Amino acid sequence: MLKELRIENLAIIEKLYLEFESSLVVLTGETGAGKSIILDGINLLIGERSTQEMIRDGADKLLAEGIFEINNRQIEYLKELDIEVDDNEIIVQRIIERAGKGKAFVNGRRVPLNLLKNIMGTLVDLVGQHTHQALLEKEYHLKLLDRFLTEEEKKIKERLEETVNKYNSLNKELKLLKDEEKDLREKKDLYEYQINEIDSLNLKLGEDEELEEEYKKLFNSGKIKENLEKSLMLLREDEINALSIIGMAKRNLEYISKYGKEYEDILENLNKVYYELEDVVYYIGDQNDNIENNDFRLNEIVDRLDKINNLKKKYNMELEEILNYKEEIEEKLSKIDYNSFELTNLENSIQEIKKKYLKYAKDLSGIRKKIAQNIEEMLINEFKDLKMEMAKFKVFFDENNDISKDGIDSIEFMITTNIGQDYKPLNKIVSGGEISRIMLSLKSIFSKVDSIPILIFDEIDTGVGGETVRKVAEKLKNIGENVQVICITHSPNIAAKAKQQFYIEKKIIDKKTITIVKELKGKERLNEIARMLAGDNITDAVINHASELLKEG
Repeated sequence: MLKELRIENLAIIEKLYLEFESSLVVLTGETGAGKSIILDGINLLIGERSTQEMIRDGADKLLAEGIFEINNRQIEYLKELDIEVDDNEIIVQRIIERAGKGKAFVNGRRVPLNLLKNIMGTLVDLVGQHTHQALLEKEYHLKLLDRFLTEEEKKIKERLEETVNKYNSLNKELKLLKDEEKDLREKKDLYEYQINEIDSLNLKLGEDEELEEEYKKLFNSGKIKENLEKSLMLLREDEINALSIIGMAKRNLEYISKYGKEYEDILENLNKVYYELEDVVYYIGDQNDNIENNDFRLNEIVDRLDKINNLKKKYNMELEEILNYKEEIEEKLSKIDYNSFELTNLENSIQEIKKKYLKYAKDLSGIRKKIAQNIEEMLINEFKDLKMEMAKFKVFFDENNDISKDGIDSIEFMITTNIGQDYKPLNKIVSGGEISRIMLSLKSIFSKVDSIPILIFDEIDTGVGGETVRKVAEKLKNIGENVQVICITHSPNIAAKAKQQFYIEKKIIDKKTITIVKELKGKERLNEIARMLAGDNITDAVINHASELLKEG
């Protein structure tokens, strides 16, 4: 509900602050007093476009601000938009500057106008203006119809939605598999060629490194042999002397080793040197004997390395990567037959899911058609109450061939107001008075399930009187039991049914025309109802009549 409304510098409104109650609230006053300007302020809050001409003469900017109480569904929607909500309330502001652009804020966060309109579209229906009525939008009709589903019937819709989710998931999986198979079949010849090319070299992991090492040895065998022989000659020439010297040192250390642990350690290290020197001489000799100048093997290695390096260059990979790549494409090729099997299974599963979907969708469609029939019958009585006996309402069903969470139904609310005329969409209704009464009838039925909590009727009593206006008043009061209804009216019958009444009047103060708004209570409200009944010719009978209306309200 709209709890508070503040307007500054809008047309002839200088400053205005209103606190609204729930149920039915009416705004009354003389024609031209500024009631429609208050609606202009609300229009700004629901995302209507502004002009600088709206700013009061002599002011630099205008402000419209509203505090709205919202429900859990709206809170969740705002959280999705990263707008924080405290105490189930939001503060909406529009600021229009004469020297700049307009700005819109929701809970202090600046938002673009189209987002503001989306947010407020879940809160307010301004009846009498096509652009603000969700009921006129075809996209909204199916959602509204489904709000009449019982808890048991909602379970059918939930199962349908689960089936659609499964269907979409399987279709996504199927598409990926088909894309993969198509890609594999397109690359099959290439992959087979690459596998044969890699296999033809009979590669081994680390082979290139081993060949590089062997190549270096063979290519430099002459230098290696020459240096090994020199080293061996030097060591063998001095080996006898070296071993003799080490042997003498060992005997000396053996003699003193019994006098301290540190001498034992020196002796142990010297023994290691003695045996290691022997090993080094033996190893160098062995390596020298094994060195050979093998040009044939060298050419073999060069040829093998060339083939490996060319392959590495071609694939832009190291040897290990090439071997891994070969395993990958072998695995991919092995999937071709497997994928065909999986594709068949998936397609069968999708067909089974589709059968389930169609069953749930047809069951739900049958339920919806019964609900639609009940609504059509109820609206015939509503139209009769409002002296629109010729009006007929119809829920038109069309079958949707797509797999949808809404099922197979595409629906639209249609109406005809005269005998012999074709049914037309609600948003094709032109007459303002006609649409107000039609929307009142619809809201009488839908307000119990509609999630939009604020309805604003602009002079719904225009062109009606007598028993009809009394019916209008009764319906507005009944709707107010479910949602907040704000109504601008000239009808005393409607005003008397209200829980809260504001009086709007125009005054000239300091040579400036301003609009004053006052909440009426007690005798002030009685006098305003009497004025609405008889104008300035207020008698005791008129006062009594006004009193009776208020008692009935």
